[in-house]
Amino acid sequence: MLLIGQALISGLLLGGVYAILAIGLSLTWGMLKVINLAHFAFAFLAAYLTYQISTSFGVDPFLTLLVTIPIFFLVGIGLQWFFNRFEVSEFNSLLVSFGLFIILQAIMAALWTADYRRIDAAINPYAAKSFWVGPFALPIPHFSSFIAAMIMAGLTIYVLHYTDVGKALRALSQDRDMAAAFGVNYQKMSMLLMGVSTAYAGAAGVFIAMIFALFPEAGVEWIGVIFAVVILGGLANVPGAVGASLLIGMVQALTTVLANPGMAPLVTFTLLIAALCLSRKDCLPEVHPMKSGPGRSDFWGSASCWL
Repeated sequence: MLLIGQALISGLLLGGVYAILAIGLSLTWGMLKVINLAHFAFAFLAAYLTYQISTSFGVDPFLTLLVTIPIFFLVGIGLQWFFNRFEVSEFNSLLVSFGLFIILQAIMAALWTADYRRIDAAINPYAAKSFWVGPFALPIPHFSSFIAAMIMAGLTIYVLHYTDVGKALRALSQDRDMAAAFGVNYQKMSMLLMGVSTAYAGAAGVFIAMIFALFPEAGVEWIGVIFAVVILGGLANVPGAVGASLLIGMVQALTTVLANPGMAPLVTFTLLIAALCLSRKDCLPEVHPMKSGPGRSDFWGSASCWL
């Protein structure tokens, strides 16, 4: 039982990293109609930057958040400016961002080679340290990523619901023309949202560098998991993305303990397929940002439809 309890806790904490990535992808896909595969490359580029800065200058990995978040915020603004400038459609955004993903992967391979990279233990002592709650260990990097995910999710929900910027973004996602008629500037709002989304990828990269060994093709392994999270949680639904992230993290951890690590993807995608197949017709995806219930495919609302 202790082993299962530890696995559930480890999966829950790993879900924090998934959530940081999934929130950004979910918002840009649901609100901007941009399917951004480059999101994963940005996360691992941020991870490599964290590795390089920490290794070269002896900087605490946590402090690299002060570098990666602003850099990738600006990168996201530039990317969305490109999408706006050339009026890239939803489907074409998938193709363009996939091309960018491949380019960034090649750049990472050229700069850091295909060898596995990990921040030295002397610079990243957190990797071997844990909090203890009774008999259960909470590794510091995993626990930190979980707390960061909860803070980011809370701030995102607050901004979307209780600020003028958030209301403008929600209006744009529902009816761009009507929102523009009331003075909402799509160009600026979309670039702001993409900037924040990409900054989240930059933050996720810091935690990835602290927890995992890095290699250029690693981003490919995350695409399926995070897409499963976004689909289960629902587009533009922050609570749904967080809930689905934690669920999939725990499912993967339990599968690793009770079966073997190779079975984790099988169980994850079986869960996704079952959720989609068992959903009633009136629970098929329909994007209404930050809402739930019938007609909305989110983790909380559609869970009641899997009967």
